[in-house]
Amino acid sequence: MHALLDTVGAALAELRPSDVAAVGCALLLIRLSRYAGMWLFAVVVLPGTALHEFSHFLVALILGAHPTFPSLIPQRIGSMWQLGEVRFRPGHLRAMFVALAPLALAPLALWWTLVFVVHAAWPWYLLHVWIAGALLHSCLPSRTDVRLAMPALVAIAIAIAAAAGLYFATR
Repeated sequence: MHALLDTVGAALAELRPSDVAAVGCALLLIRLSRYAGMWLFAVVVLPGTALHEFSHFLVALILGAHPTFPSLIPQRIGSMWQLGEVRFRPGHLRAMFVALAPLALAPLALWWTLVFVVHAAWPWYLLHVWIAGALLHSCLPSRTDVRLAMPALVAIAIAIAAAAGLYFATR
């Protein structure tokens, strides 16, 4: 464990403030590209969207939720746009894990930055910064993801609060 922490510490030491700023700027530009039109935005976030939907697919497959293959074709739903979709057979606990699967993209974005951004030469640097920014942008669960995960998260929070209450009441 100590060796792993040393390795991670050494990797983080290579990360320059300019790399962090570049990924932050890429994330900001990705967020702002939404105002340039939905199709441009869909193309700009495509790497992150693909991995976001694939994370849902993979976790649903592992949990036996019979997922459909990810769709990456943007669709207008009312006044909103849906950039991707994976359908699966929900159950409250299973839905929570499937819905929150994109959170795993945050460590992937850090890994991408440490492995590719830090060592990239121009112009590949821009490509890797864009991919790291797209991963960070797509690691957050969508509104639908939060809606699917909420019942299980509330039940877990209530169970933890009840267990803590029992623990402290019996002390």
